Amino acid sequence: MPKATLPSGHTWAYVDANPTGKTTLLCLHGFPDLGYGFRLQIAPWARAGFRVVVPDMLGYGGSDAPVDALEYTTKRLTSDLAALLTKLGVDRAVIVGHDWGAFTAGRFVLWHPERVITLILMSVAHTQPAPQRLTLRDVVQRVPNYGYQLFLASDESPALIEAKLPTFLSLIFAPAQFGIDFTTEGKLARLLDSPRTEARLSSNSIIKGDVLRAYTAAFTARGLRGPTNYYRTTTLRYEEESTANPPLHIALPSKFPTLFIYGVIDPTLADVALKSQRKLIPRLEETQIPNTGHWVLFEHSSYAEEPPAFLEEGTPDDPLAGWREKTSAGAWKEHKGDGGPVGRTVIQFLANLGIDGKSVAPAKL
Repeated sequence: MPKATLPSGHTWAYVDANPTGKTTLLCLHGFPDLGYGFRLQIAPWARAGFRVVVPDMLGYGGSDAPVDALEYTTKRLTSDLAALLTKLGVDRAVIVGHDWGAFTAGRFVLWHPERVITLILMSVAHTQPAPQRLTLRDVVQRVPNYGYQLFLASDESPALIEAKLPTFLSLIFAPAQFGIDFTTEGKLARLLDSPRTEARLSSNSIIKGDVLRAYTAAFTARGLRGPTNYYRTTTLRYEEESTANPPLHIALPSKFPTLFIYGVIDPTLADVALKSQRKLIPRLEETQIPNTGHWVLFEHSSYAEEPPAFLEEGTPDDPLAGWREKTSAGAWKEHKGDGGPVGRTVIQFLANLGIDGKSVAPAKL
């Protein structure tokens, strides 16, 4: 089973598809997702010649889930991810991130620029290190549609979500077209507590069948304390970033072309964040996916294209262990999908940079 214990002492589980590929894509998922969230893109990217490394982020799936929020700062996460690349014999990688994975990918470039070929972000725009100490409450006052994060950062949220897990998954994975807005302060908790929410949304979830069972089993097994810890790091990240030596860049270095993919009806993506990102990334290319919300990785997939989850080969405490092992061993070769809009867009973006996966990426882009 692909796992690595790193110098931090943390053990990370991951998929390693097509390990002979000359250029590596390191794919980072967000909340409440898993490495499994990239299931539709692994095969087309590996067929294109790339090595595709997809970890379960710390706190999720088969990776360790420390209780202390300090372990989830992006400085520590990116240190672990750089160590994982080293463990796999990878010098530089294309860093791909969705949601919290996008935020972490942007910070990876700031903390470890020497390990980056180029950057691909999805659904969460890049932001600069905070110029002053801000609490999450301060952030929400500036960007009200981040209000749901106050609930997720609370000490009560893990138990409340675990007690209403089917409702929570139905709510979070509802299509944006369904018109459920949980973003402003207090709404997520109220919807989670409403007996009408699951009945209203369960049949309309983006995830169904074995996919829904996989997410349910994974979060039932591991709980939500680790995943929600990401929302408890606002001031912890400021302390690390404000004292970095040498200081972290405010804008991304211009040597890194960056692709940003987002759904045009994503309720969690603030206009102010998009505008700020355009100032912070000198070489930015944006791709909008129409009629799409937050879940750009799999919102447009048909059930027929879903690869097997191999849940019968998992374990009670790690239900997707079989999926990671089988995928790493070559099961991706049986999946014929093209990865949807994200899969196609990433391959084209990299091809335009002269990166085809079958040869070493050029040193200068």
